[in-house]
Amino acid sequence: MPKSAESGLVRLPAFGCRSYHEGRCLYEEQLNPGLDVALRCSVQLRWEKVYDDFLNRAENFSLGEAEFSRLWRLRFERLAEEPVACDEFIPMLAETLPECRHLFVDICLLRLPVCTGHCVNYRLHTKA
Repeated sequence: MPKSAESGLVRLPAFGCRSYHEGRCLYEEQLNPGLDVALRCSVQLRWEKVYDDFLNRAENFSLGEAEFSRLWRLRFERLAEEPVACDEFIPMLAETLPECRHLFVDICLLRLPVCTGHCVNYRLHTKA
């Protein structure tokens, strides 16, 4: 009989933990979402910077909403067709945007620590 069964301790699998996602541990990110910018997807960060620059230029030229939308749509179409500047990018089957398999909300799963199984931060994943 395993030692854990003798002591009354039942080990739960890592995939049952609410901080577990595709082999990675989200615990630290869940404590302070967005605090660690190094976890953010570099492609999304670049796209956000391009959008912010575009927005600043549109303001400087006092573009109306219709003209802004038209120009941004054209700019984004070109942006989405550019090669992705990430060595770890693995495209998902999506018809809209080039989305990476490692993207989770706005962070790169590969930048999170690998889940080793059981830890002191284990919390059962419950359906809410």
